[in-house]
Amino acid sequence: MIARLAPSHLTFPVVGVGGSAGGLQALLKFFENMPANPGMAFVVILHLSPVHESNAAEILQRASSMPVRQVSASVPIEINHVYVIAPRADLLMNDGHLQMAPKERPIGPAVAIDVFFRTLAQVHRNQAFAIVLSGTGSDGAVGLGRIKAEGGVTLAQTPEEAEHGDMPRAAIATGLVDIVLPVADMGRCLVDLWANAQRIELPMRDMEISGPLVQATPALASAESNEFALQEIMALLRSYTHHDFRHYKRGTMLRRIERRLQVNALTNLASYRDYLRGHPGEAMPLLQDMLISVTNFFRDPQAFEALARDVLPDVVGNRAEDDQARIWVAGCATGEESYSLSMLMREAAAARGRPSDMQIFATDIDERALATARRGVYPGGIAADVSPERLREFFVKEQDQYRIQPGVREQVLFAAHNLLRDPPFSRLDLICCRNLLIYLDSSAQASVLEMFHYALKPGGYLFLGASESADPAGARFTPVDKKNRIYRAEASTSARPRLVTPPTRHRNVLSSALERNVVEIQHGQRRQPAAEMHLQAIQSISPASVLIDSQHDILHLSPTAGRYMEHGGGAPSANLLNNVTPDLRLELRTALFQAA
Repeated sequence: MIARLAPSHLTFPVVGVGGSAGGLQALLKFFENMPANPGMAFVVILHLSPVHESNAAEILQRASSMPVRQVSASVPIEINHVYVIAPRADLLMNDGHLQMAPKERPIGPAVAIDVFFRTLAQVHRNQAFAIVLSGTGSDGAVGLGRIKAEGGVTLAQTPEEAEHGDMPRAAIATGLVDIVLPVADMGRCLVDLWANAQRIELPMRDMEISGPLVQATPALASAESNEFALQEIMALLRSYTHHDFRHYKRGTMLRRIERRLQVNALTNLASYRDYLRGHPGEAMPLLQDMLISVTNFFRDPQAFEALARDVLPDVVGNRAEDDQARIWVAGCATGEESYSLSMLMREAAAARGRPSDMQIFATDIDERALATARRGVYPGGIAADVSPERLREFFVKEQDQYRIQPGVREQVLFAAHNLLRDPPFSRLDLICCRNLLIYLDSSAQASVLEMFHYALKPGGYLFLGASESADPAGARFTPVDKKNRIYRAEASTSARPRLVTPPTRHRNVLSSALERNVVEIQHGQRRQPAAEMHLQAIQSISPASVLIDSQHDILHLSPTAGRYMEHGGGAPSANLLNNVTPDLRLELRTALFQAA
């Protein structure tokens, strides 16, 4: 368990380097080939014997022109310095310092690299780099996800050249490694990445351009150009992957794209848009970066303890003997929270002497994450989050990994599901949706919460993330434990909620039928009442459309286009851009430009 840490004030990168004492040769080669004065600090985390002192710092000093020291107490991090972990301790990063923490795991797999990577990501965010070098085991694989989620860059040594290839191979297998290189090339790569990071130009994350720019200044014109590029990137991503991120917060999108600029040595949105056009294969890494989320077993332990204490006994106890508890984990990622709930439910049932009869629906839009969840095999680093008692009861140890016990696994159904587009489950006792709403804009948050209320039984529970709230849903939920973000659904007769992004299947067929019917009406052909009803039905579900001239003035509206219209103040205007809702203007302007 890692406590809350203070954000870093450092203005240079901190590079976490993980390996094992048996892989010292890789570390020596790494520092021997490091350019002079690289402009960053290095923290070396090794698997060291708890019963012997270490001379790793002295050995590395022979290969490095930078000062190298073993960390034996809290120290401030300095640029162009190397810090080495000491035996019998973990290293944490807190603000601009390294802190020692007593190692609380006398037995079990090594997780010191994961522990440091997590704090490095939490504190130093997009100025963090993580490297996995030669070593045995899978330590570091969990922490890489944290580094990427916070905007950092991850590297691994080419396994074929590593003396012990287990660790880099396990890291690469997670899909979380950005760059795989021979160790001798990593120093120059890091320096180049940092140099490029300092040249990256992004628009302000809270700035939006709306309406036409008249007498635009160069700065405003540049801002509008950036907005066009951002919308075009999102449109290309939709085209390539069929995933729609229009309701994601703008700041989230920019953070994810910034990582791709960094990895691809690009400096602005326009250059990345052009790169994405010319390299369609880049769409999948971008998609994975957009989808990446921070998760682990029993994340926010106090919140899970509150859930186990105050909610799950009610879910287990207040139902008929033949009634199955129904739980939905929305945005389940790689499955850790779903299995955490399964374990807690089994413990709650055992405490009441009842069978653990439940069905957990675990859903996500990331097929790769779902594949990991279905396998139910996790690296040894989960020992930092799961107690030894639960590891023994609910997991099977397989070398340096842990496999979920079949009984726990069988009660969790993993499925692809888009929260913004697909219908919800129903008659649920509990919905767990943690740290997904924070990525969505306010209108999408309200719609999702409305959907959750519809899906829950009256009195059912909603469990959100630490930075989320059910307040956008109004009176539909009441707090059970506001600190730990646990809410209860109020009884209501609300109708089935509208999906945020309606499904698009069959729309082209319906549009063609509508066009044919409109032509027949315009030519005066009479219709039977049934045909008129059929036309009206088609019109009600087909996409809205507008006919405009070359100046974007409106010539004709389809019957359903009105729901996208909003008249602004001032003199009336026939211009389409002045009459659509504000959240459509940027993307519509880009689409009109592309069409022209």
